[in-house]
Amino acid sequence: MTSQFLGFKPEALQLLEALTENQNRVWFAEHREEYEQYVREPMKAFTEALSEALAKRDIPLWGDPKKSLYRINRDARFSNAKHPYNMHASGLFTRTGDKHSSGVLYFRLDPLGSRVAAGYLQPESHVLKKLRLGIVNHPQAWLAIEKTLKKKGYALDYSHSLARIPRGIEDIPSEVESAVKLKGWIVRKQLPRSSICSKALLKEVASFASDLLPLLSFGWHALEAAP
Repeated sequence: MTSQFLGFKPEALQLLEALTENQNRVWFAEHREEYEQYVREPMKAFTEALSEALAKRDIPLWGDPKKSLYRINRDARFSNAKHPYNMHASGLFTRTGDKHSSGVLYFRLDPLGSRVAAGYLQPESHVLKKLRLGIVNHPQAWLAIEKTLKKKGYALDYSHSLARIPRGIEDIPSEVESAVKLKGWIVRKQLPRSSICSKALLKEVASFASDLLPLLSFGWHALEAAP
C-alpha cells in the first residue's frame, strides 16, 4: 500500500514559528491540537511515505513513525538553553528504522531553514575509528566518492575536524589526511518552503538519499570489515 503524502501545509511552519516566540507550556497546551494536525501527524505520514519511496529505489533506509521521530519536548537538563520545546520537527531514517544505527538520512522541518542531511554525524569512538580506517585502507575509493559528490553539487562538512592526526591511525595517504581528521562525515541540503509544501518533496528527498548512498555504503562496508 502506498502512503499518500502531498507535502506539509504552510500552517506547519507557521505553528513552529509561533512556538519559537511562545516557549511556555500554557501556550503549547492551547495549541497542541494544531501541532498534532499540522506537524506531528504529517511527519508520521512523511516518514511512512518516504520509507516506501526509498524502498522502491533499493535504498536500505527506513523510518518508524513511533521510533524515528524526535519528540517536541526538549531535555534541557544538560543544556544552557532552558526552553521546554524544540522549535523544529525532525526524524532519522536508518537501516534498522530507529535512531541507534550508524549511517543516517536526517530530515528537519524548520521555519528557520528546513533541510535534509545524510552521512555519519558525531559517531561513537569505536565507529569513528573504523570509518577512519576505511578511508585509510581504501583512499582511492574514498576520493572517488568525494569527486562524485562534488560533481552533483554536494560538499562534505569540513567544519568539525581534528587539528592533528588521530591517535591509533598510521600510514595515512596525504590525499585523504583531511578526511581522516574529520569528526564526522555529513552532507546537508537546504529545502526551501516551496519544496516543503510541495508534493515533490518526497522525490527531492529520495533523490538526495540516492545521491548520498555511495557515502553511506562506504561507511557500512568499513564498519562491517574485519578488525
